[in-house]
Amino acid sequence: MKILHGYILQMFLRNTVFALLVFIMLFLIFDLFDRIDNLIEAEASFWLSVKYFAYKIPLMVSLMIPVATLISTLFTVGIMSKNSEITAMRAAGVTIFWLARPILIASFLLSVLSIIANETIVPSAQQAVREIYNIDIRKKDKSGNFSQEDFWWRSGDSFYAANLFDSRNNTLYGFSEFRIDKDFHVKKRTDASSVEFLNPTYKWSMIDVNEYEFTPEGPPQSRAREKLPLTISDQPKDFFNVKTDPHTMSFFQLSEFIKKQEGNGLSVTSYLADLYAKVSFPFVTFIVSLVALPFALTPARSGSLAFSFLSGIVIGFSYYAVHSFSISLGRAEFWPPLLAAWMATIVLGAIGVILNLGAESPH
Repeated sequence: MKILHGYILQMFLRNTVFALLVFIMLFLIFDLFDRIDNLIEAEASFWLSVKYFAYKIPLMVSLMIPVATLISTLFTVGIMSKNSEITAMRAAGVTIFWLARPILIASFLLSVLSIIANETIVPSAQQAVREIYNIDIRKKDKSGNFSQEDFWWRSGDSFYAANLFDSRNNTLYGFSEFRIDKDFHVKKRTDASSVEFLNPTYKWSMIDVNEYEFTPEGPPQSRAREKLPLTISDQPKDFFNVKTDPHTMSFFQLSEFIKKQEGNGLSVTSYLADLYAKVSFPFVTFIVSLVALPFALTPARSGSLAFSFLSGIVIGFSYYAVHSFSISLGRAEFWPPLLAAWMATIVLGAIGVILNLGAESPH
């Protein structure tokens, strides 16, 4: 029996790897044709272009593992069923769940590996993709496309505000810092006409500075300085006016980002569904294998491998539609974020269990 499980597992893994490679190749080809005009216009070097597409592969693998697993399950079990191997195994008294055990275990382990990859490799790779494309290829920081106006942020007991961040020279203009006490009263205010980024070691330097200290005993005391260091941990890229992409952050990084936004008094509901989806989405790799099994067994009864393949693909891709729809409802606050993240996985999982219970009964 171990030999039989090993045989099924070997076929399943081989088909999964092959399907995954095909999908990655197709995505890279389509993405190349979509980006090639930008690469040529920016005169990007060959190795920079290769680096850009190579960093895209981890996210492609993460997104395509469920589809590759679905197709692998359909082909592995479907071909065995078409060749009457499943019939012979069933005649020996084994159940469908026993036959599917190596596939389901392997799919579950792939789900776990996907979660680990999404926490380690994928976020850093996606961040590199954005930086290579926007900074190295399109040079948006030099053209000022990353500049933003009238923004503020908070760090500890200090609030910061700036009229403008110019990405062309990494400079803040019209800068103010407000230090507050435990009663939310301003203890000190520092204004600077500009704040320049020197280098990663010395960081920021304020130019044309005016300091104001407030005390309950009397009027504020002011002091003017030509230059003064600004001790903040932010880098210029932290001020780039770009939309935050959850794919560039791990679960814990996104969780910290949400806490920071909450501390700044900003709404974070739109990010919560994406946060919970980082746990729910990888398990679809296991769920689609469960759903695909009954359809993969169809050829043993009807002789139609094409029908089983198309039926499984339709149900598998339906997950993506339901998942995207429910996540959108979560972002729009129509559904609780936790429900929105898990809805598609729960529904598809229930369908898979029902179909497999029906497949065990004789027809």
